[in-house]
Formats: sequence, structure tokens, C-alpha cells
Amino acid sequence: MTETLGELFARQNTDTVHHRGKIVKALVRIPVTDGAVVTVRRRVVGAARPQCLVLSLNSGKFEVNGSHTDIVKLWSTTSPQTVELVIQGAAASTLEAWNGWSLGGVENAWIGNAGIVTKSTAGATILRCSDGVGQPDFSDLEVEISVES
Repeated sequence: MTETLGELFARQNTDTVHHRGKIVKALVRIPVTDGAVVTVRRRVVGAARPQCLVLSLNSGKFEVNGSHTDIVKLWSTTSPQTVELVIQGAAASTLEAWNGWSLGGVENAWIGNAGIVTKSTAGATILRCSDGVGQPDFSDLEVEISVES
């Protein structure tokens, strides 16, 4: 039986593994600074089940539409296609992003074949996410994240 991505991450005690010629991450870390504007654009939702991009900071808060929060969950079924977040906090230096999904109304993350393949472009990072259901499929959710200081 083939190991799932979750089993590979656990066995290797890491958040980055090599799987079938791809570098797969459990979460993606992106450098940020206080006052930076982060734009998240959902490009593709390939899975039938609701998909989510979850964002957190090592320190500080996100400002979204005048509200402040420690964590942001952008669900494919309820969030706008493009969202702007402002980083607030002098010690903020790292944005962490990972994928989640809903299965039978239950939020899931970091299990089964969940993982992210990234691609850097001029000014943005593209995250191609596999939820944990079935074989790895990095077209379940695709988002683009750009940071402007």
C-alpha cells in the first residue's frame, strides 16, 4: 500500500516531501512585513467538495474589511474570488498558508493526501492544493498570493 502524503510528512518529520517528482508542502510560508497588503486570488476549484485556504501569521493580525483577526479562512463557497488583507504587527514576518476542505460538513486539513505544490511567478506565489481525499490531485484548489510592501 502506498503511503499518503500525511504519512510521508509524519514519517519524515518535515513539512516538505518529494512525491512523484514534485516538491509537496504541508504548508507554505511567505515573508511579510507590517503594513504589507496580501492579495489572495482563487484561480480554480477543481474538487466537488468545498475547499478552503487558511492563512495565519507568526505574529500580529490581519485586517480584513476593517476587522482584525488572527486567522483567515477563505472558503470556495462563501469568500470572494479576490481578497485583500493588510498585515498589522511590528513582529509579523511570516504568513503561513495551508489548504482545508469540508467533507460532510466537517472541516479537515493535513490528513490523507493533503499537500501543496507551489510555483513562483513575477510578484506572486501560486499554490496548487490537493485535499486529503483520494489520490493526490493538485487541482482541487489553486490560488495566487501576492504581497506588496
